[in-house]
Amino acid sequence: MSIVTMSKLRVIAPLQIRRPLLKELTGLGCVELGASAQRLADPEWAGSLEKFSEAGDADRQLGILAAARDLLDKHAPTKSGFLSPRRPVTEAVFSDDALWAQALAGAGQINDLGRQITLCYGEEGRLSVKRAALLPWRSLEVPLDIKAGKAYRALFGVSPATGPPAQELIDAAEQKAFAVMTLLHSDREQNYYFLILHNDVYDEVMDELKAKGFTLSVFKDTEGTADSNILQLEHRLKELEDQRQSLLEGIKALAGQKPLIEQAMDALTIESQRDQVLNNLAATRQTLFLEGWTPAQSEGAVSQVLERYGCAYGFSPPEEGDDPPVLLANSKLVRPFGMVTELYALPTYESKLDPNPFMAPFFFIFFGLMMGDIAYGAIITLVCWYILKKAKPPEDGMMGRLMKVGFYCGISTIIWGAFFGGFFGNLIPSVSGAMLGHEVSIRPILFDPMVDPMKLFILALVFGFIQVILGLCLNAYKMILQGDPLGAVFDVGFWLLILIGVPLCLVAVPVGLGFMAAGALGVLCTAGRAKPGLFGKITEGLGALYGITGYLSDILSYSRLLALSLGTAVIAQVMNTMGTLAGGTLVGWLLFIIVFIVGHVFNVAINLIGTYVHTSRLQYIEFFGKFFDSGGRPFSPLFNKTKYVEIIKEGK
Repeated sequence: MSIVTMSKLRVIAPLQIRRPLLKELTGLGCVELGASAQRLADPEWAGSLEKFSEAGDADRQLGILAAARDLLDKHAPTKSGFLSPRRPVTEAVFSDDALWAQALAGAGQINDLGRQITLCYGEEGRLSVKRAALLPWRSLEVPLDIKAGKAYRALFGVSPATGPPAQELIDAAEQKAFAVMTLLHSDREQNYYFLILHNDVYDEVMDELKAKGFTLSVFKDTEGTADSNILQLEHRLKELEDQRQSLLEGIKALAGQKPLIEQAMDALTIESQRDQVLNNLAATRQTLFLEGWTPAQSEGAVSQVLERYGCAYGFSPPEEGDDPPVLLANSKLVRPFGMVTELYALPTYESKLDPNPFMAPFFFIFFGLMMGDIAYGAIITLVCWYILKKAKPPEDGMMGRLMKVGFYCGISTIIWGAFFGGFFGNLIPSVSGAMLGHEVSIRPILFDPMVDPMKLFILALVFGFIQVILGLCLNAYKMILQGDPLGAVFDVGFWLLILIGVPLCLVAVPVGLGFMAAGALGVLCTAGRAKPGLFGKITEGLGALYGITGYLSDILSYSRLLALSLGTAVIAQVMNTMGTLAGGTLVGWLLFIIVFIVGHVFNVAINLIGTYVHTSRLQYIEFFGKFFDSGGRPFSPLFNKTKYVEIIKEGK
């Protein structure tokens, strides 16, 4: 129940073996390396070391692979369910450089095809815009590059559709001699005209038309009629579409490269992380200085690797001013519940106390008590089991631990459901009584909270009292571990006497009062021991005694166990009542099925959230608040973290 003891690791390694050394340390998964280059801020270190710098190629190669994978996802998607597990590969296959090279070659081909497709799309876009611009002029059998004569001009122009009517512009132009204006096309935005006029009236007509919104249209680099140009453009667009489809088929033909590309992406992601580590190290011309942490029990395995590579190294316990990482080593059953603690905070290394073994049983009990339904528990358990079996998420990942917590809490829900007699609330008596004419009921092992809510209230307070007492005991234990046994007696022991005295008063008043009086006297005399003067000590002691209200408030907070449990049961009963309103008729059964599915899915979903939140709150505030010192940083060792493949160790 203590935090794993860490050893400080210092290594001087030959520069030429840096990559194989990091690869083996990564395989061990138990060494965290820090940025030893930070030491260079100290002039003493800067005089003999310099920052190591190495331009790795992993990030560039990752970019190539990622771009290729995106193209495959876009143009040659493969069916892979949300719960698809990672593909297993052996260590030898995962580290095979030839496969990396093959993946990069395939990715290069895919990216080249993708670039050509992009060029096709770009040209198609430009040509489509040009075609759209020519369509309004298609009916005109006059070349768009027509040249002006000595006495006349042939012009193309447009006016806004929201401006003066087209006929008004035509009339304005044709009121002059030697001017003919034709409306070729109109759309939502513009009117399109062909205008022939004599040079002598050009300025006069143009001034009149411009005042009405007319502007000239010029067709650069365009020869022949609009129709002939459109036909050429359509022919070229068809060629580009065929070319693009051919390129797409080329990408689809390389879809089989995707597993290899994803495997290489995982491998290069790890390589990139090693590059980042290397570029944060201090070095000489021939050696690297590595500094970090490893669990004390892993010193032997780390030593074997370091000696094999001819490194000079040393282990030492944490020193004053160090910030060792926190690693919580728990049993297989408790380990998933560590997720709950990590969402709150990690304990400090100095506290030496792992809260998970003490928190996990209460989380298990409280969750099940709040849901308290056999059917709901079975649903939660089966869904979590299916996801674990189907997706096979990493055991130490968030999803894997969450599903295991859900699996365990589903079992707890089944147990408490049996204690309370809940199966989709009161489904069996409701359906049998209202729709079958003969009521059948499930007899609870303990009691029905809907009938005897006070029993559940008392049970909730009992659990609250036990957890608060345990929290105080853990605080005392922590103080003893930290070398403060008197503090454990004065700051915890006397409060335990007061709190234990409260329930004792229910069975033996004199004994209970004696405990409370002894504890109160102890708090009064010792709470202000650090204050100067008798008056300061007494006033501090009196103020500390007021803390009894805080403890009572904490215990009363556990009444939320009653509230959430009743909330789940009440919603279930309401849904069952609504579903059986129409009786045992055909319509009644159809109504029942609809209300049953919608209502109970809603009840499970909403209470899953509420139950998780309130169960966590009881741990974070009422329990952790008694002993937990937050602020630890997680142990982050080098390890082969993969997204697409699962590395299988040789021999397994």
